[in-house]
Amino acid sequence: MISYFFNHFFHKRIRMLIILILVLTTTITFFMANPFTSKSELFLQMDHYNLEYHSRMLLIIKYILLFSISLILIDHDANFLKPLIAYFKRFKIASYKLVFYYGFVIWLITTIYAIIIVVPFIITPYYQIKIVDLLEFLKMVPDFILLATLLLILTRDNRKPISFLILILVIVFSFIQEDTKSLTLGYILPLSSSILFETTFGYYYLIIYFMALILVYFLVFEYENI
Repeated sequence: MISYFFNHFFHKRIRMLIILILVLTTTITFFMANPFTSKSELFLQMDHYNLEYHSRMLLIIKYILLFSISLILIDHDANFLKPLIAYFKRFKIASYKLVFYYGFVIWLITTIYAIIIVVPFIITPYYQIKIVDLLEFLKMVPDFILLATLLLILTRDNRKPISFLILILVIVFSFIQEDTKSLTLGYILPLSSSILFETTFGYYYLIIYFMALILVYFLVFEYENI
């Protein structure tokens, strides 16, 4: 079933989009790594360049991934799924679809992060891989899975523009949470920028939130008209 989904969802347009995203990420990473700065300066200020590169790239790839996921999942409510529901139970189709898109999003996240590590490591003398940098990136991963889940629940073939509205709302919430440090907003949408994760309850709430969203996803899939 996963291979069947792959053949239908991963069509030519999506493949071209993925290639464009990876090429764009590689190009941005190349120039952000300051490859034309003299090696002597890079050696003298290794920590400064390493920190500056990492902080800039984390911000850039966050938005690249958010936009990419929104574009990839805009067609998730494909017509070919409807005949399948007649032969298989809705729960089975919904489960395979969720696994497929979660796997796809995780693959995209991993690939893009690998690019921003490998490119500066090859072309610059200053870049160092630090566990603290990886942890900073991992904190953002639930944001991408959260966006993907919301798109799976709310976006349908007859209302595709809503995917961009969801994307904008996620980005706006992220900005507001960074500025206001509101716990209430964190409960509404637990993004990595929320002060919620400075509390011991934050990650437990995130798990409960995801479980609730997945339940809603299955309920919507089970009872919607086809």
